[in-house]
Amino acid sequence: MVATDQFFVHTPGLGKSLTAGYATSDKGWWGGHEISGRPGYGWYFGRDAIWSAFALLDYGDFEKVKDILINFQKYQDLNGKIYHELSTSGFVHYDAADATPLYLILMGRYLEHSGDTEFIQQSWPSIQMALEYCFSTDTDADHLIENTDVGHGWVEGGHLFGSHTSLHLASLWAEALHQSSLMAHALEKEDLAENYEFEAELVKEIIKTKFWNEEQGYLYQGLLKDGNFLEEFTIMPCIPIYFGQLDSAKIYPQLHAYAANAFSSDWGVRIVSAESPRFNPKGYHTGSVWPLFTGWTALAEYKAGKPVQGFTHIMNNSLVYKEWGMGYVEEVLNGEVYLPSGVCAHQCWSETMVLQPVVEGLIGFKPNAPDESFTLAPSFPYHWGDVKIKNLKLANKRVDFEMMKNQGAAVYTFKPEFNNPVKVNFQPLFPHGTLIAHVLLDGKKINPKIKKLKEGIRLIINFELTTESRIAIATTNGIGVLPLAPEPSPGERSEGFRIIDDFLSGNEYHIILEGPSGSRQSFKLLNGFDRIDHIQNAHHIGKEGNIHEIAVDFEDAAKPYVQKEVIISVK
Repeated sequence: MVATDQFFVHTPGLGKSLTAGYATSDKGWWGGHEISGRPGYGWYFGRDAIWSAFALLDYGDFEKVKDILINFQKYQDLNGKIYHELSTSGFVHYDAADATPLYLILMGRYLEHSGDTEFIQQSWPSIQMALEYCFSTDTDADHLIENTDVGHGWVEGGHLFGSHTSLHLASLWAEALHQSSLMAHALEKEDLAENYEFEAELVKEIIKTKFWNEEQGYLYQGLLKDGNFLEEFTIMPCIPIYFGQLDSAKIYPQLHAYAANAFSSDWGVRIVSAESPRFNPKGYHTGSVWPLFTGWTALAEYKAGKPVQGFTHIMNNSLVYKEWGMGYVEEVLNGEVYLPSGVCAHQCWSETMVLQPVVEGLIGFKPNAPDESFTLAPSFPYHWGDVKIKNLKLANKRVDFEMMKNQGAAVYTFKPEFNNPVKVNFQPLFPHGTLIAHVLLDGKKINPKIKKLKEGIRLIINFELTTESRIAIATTNGIGVLPLAPEPSPGERSEGFRIIDDFLSGNEYHIILEGPSGSRQSFKLLNGFDRIDHIQNAHHIGKEGNIHEIAVDFEDAAKPYVQKEVIISVK
């Protein structure tokens, strides 16, 4: 949070917003000469500031986000377009297609977190201009806004560049329409709200159908002007997964690929697979690891019910601070060797992609300030016992949350700093096969909904929070693998042990793993059943309490990595 806050800059005469990245002059743009050019990206960006501002909203710094939005409005082009870059000397240009829909998304998110309908009302002319500009770029009337003659939409060059409408841009447009609908509803503009949501659904349907490669099971990188597609499988499908725009049948094949070694290294996720013929581990958009991409992947994984992989990717990002720019997270890392590969040792959205997946994914906090409600759906690793979270913020209201858990019992305490009631949708996660003995809300027995989901067992408890409230849950059984957290050293190559998936079928718990050919690896799992009856394709090493350690041997093979399914029978 401190490293993120350092990017918030006030330039007298220009305003306040987030800059993108800092570096020393000898490590800045190109470097290697007596006086290098710019020391990093120390000027204001559109897309960078917006993706980063989502995390500021998550930890409750609404005033800075409002300043960022005011800055965008101040320099909004006469046609409604939002700038891509604004230098601290006052030069502004508008050569990105994605900054304008991202602006609309941030406006909607600001309302969800802050409840500041007055600012939305004041900003409505700017919001309408941005929407009208986006609609105007759909020159072929296919409901998709366009990159052609408008600007780049994330990828600015290389073989991934050149889409008429990139997947990234289409996904942002669908979410921008959805958020615009919510804002219009908050201002009681119901006809507009209905129209925007209708259009959002059309765009989502196009993403799910037209962009889908049925034969190979992934979303295309982009739609070309001739109606064909840019076919490279990239990390970009994480964006529509994060925004909830895909069906589960289309989500999991892609997330399984991202969890494996072709995309994931021990320090994060590559934009393209290492198996791609155009893979270049040093290439900006051809195989390097960005903490941004790693954060997107974690957000998508938590959204889709894969918290084991999401936690690993959070740790990939959060451990970078130990090396190079001490206390900071690098802009870009090499795709094969754990070394920096970018311009900046301190990058804004690299910092925020530690924070955003923690708050939205691991903690599972989603506010709805206009409705005076919030959802809390924590997906903590199963072996975590005591957790304390302070200052979750909903408008001007704050709440602290604590969990105390041991074998067979979990107690959750909500401590509000407000008087008026707030609606809470609480959805704690328990391991596969958990049986719920009873649930007490402030000492009174309740019967919550219990859902068996991809990630395990979730309870759904709805209640009103006014004063301190306590939820006690008694459980039996339950089994779940614990996430991995690799700690590579600079210069090392990825060791490559991965947990791809896990699920319970009857009394058999299945874990899909990937490891280096010819290696032995081990993992840990929590087991609340009376005993492990049988283990297939692995060996029991030992246990401490209800945490078991399991070893897996990956056979020698011609390929560098081998996948293996471990089946554990429990009773």
